[in-house]
Amino acid sequence: MTEYQQLDENFDETELTSKLSNLYVQMQDCWQKKDITPIRPYCTDTFFTQMDNQLQRKKQQGQTNYIERIAVLSVNFRGWCQEGGNDVLVARLNTRIVDYTLDDKTGNLVSGSKDKEKFMVYEWDLVRTTGTKTEKDKPMQTVNCPNCGAPVAINKSAQCEYCGQVLEISTYDWVLSAVRGISQQTRGK
Repeated sequence: MTEYQQLDENFDETELTSKLSNLYVQMQDCWQKKDITPIRPYCTDTFFTQMDNQLQRKKQQGQTNYIERIAVLSVNFRGWCQEGGNDVLVARLNTRIVDYTLDDKTGNLVSGSKDKEKFMVYEWDLVRTTGTKTEKDKPMQTVNCPNCGAPVAINKSAQCEYCGQVLEISTYDWVLSAVRGISQQTRGK
């Protein structure tokens, strides 16, 4: 990561660690609410479509996945490369959750456990356009919608409030392009 910091002098591992931890918690919350649109700006089109398809299957099955006692225990950056016009960063997240699925009609447990904690390790691939630099002390960035030209504050929302066009923020910041489960341990009752 030292080499990457030479390309982007404002790259801050601590700040990105915080963003990824928050995104993980928000992603789990959206999954439980069966609405992942709030995290749309932080995912590539392909990854968002993959997650949305999985969520639609859960809805069709009449099931809800519940997540409790969620924690991101650590985030470690494993390395980076440049590929297809993007910088690709690999982050390893160590997490703890209680994960179970209930039938919406009966409330019966379909899978998982309400008592056992899962300790999960994931690798996340993050991408952003090569040449993008981290902007310091700029909490909200405004860009113009490519569809209608209206200003869009990308840290508030990456959807144009005028025409509904969704902007992917990879041109401006890191977005999630893939998640791989590396390991899982269950502890508890």
